[in-house]
Amino acid sequence: MQGELEEIIPLHYEEIARDRDVIKLDPDWEAYHQSERAGQLHMMVARCEGRMIGYHICFVRPHLHYRKSLSAITDIFYILPMHRAGRVGIELFKESEKVLKARGVQKIFLGCKIAMDLTPIFLRLGYNRIEYVFAKLIGDQ
Repeated sequence: MQGELEEIIPLHYEEIARDRDVIKLDPDWEAYHQSERAGQLHMMVARCEGRMIGYHICFVRPHLHYRKSLSAITDIFYILPMHRAGRVGIELFKESEKVLKARGVQKIFLGCKIAMDLTPIFLRLGYNRIEYVFAKLIGDQ
C-alpha cells in the first residue's frame, strides 16, 4: 500500500501544505511501518474501481494524558479532488469510526486546514471543535 500512498501523498501535499518552499515532503515510511508492526497504525482507504482515491490515517494508542483511554490521533486524511462530490469522504470517516470503535478507541482527534475548512462536515458527523492549532516557522529559511 505504500506504493499507492507514494502516488497520492504528493498531490495532497501540493494542495494543502503550507511553507512548501521551506519544508519539503519527506515521509518517514519506516516510522509508519514501526507503528503498524506495533499495532498502532490505523489506515482506512477509499477505492474506486480498485484504485486508491483517498485515505484516513491515524495513530491508535492510549492518550498521553489519559492512559486508560485508547485514542485515535489523526495524522492525515485526503480524497482526490475528482472524487469529492457525493459521500465518499463521509463514508470513509464513518467506516473508519466503526473499525476504530471495534478496536476499543474511545475518542478520535482530527484537524483540518483553514484553507480547506471541513468544519461543517465534521460537525455533521458529530465531532466537536475543541482547539485551535498554531504553527510558526522558526528555523533557518
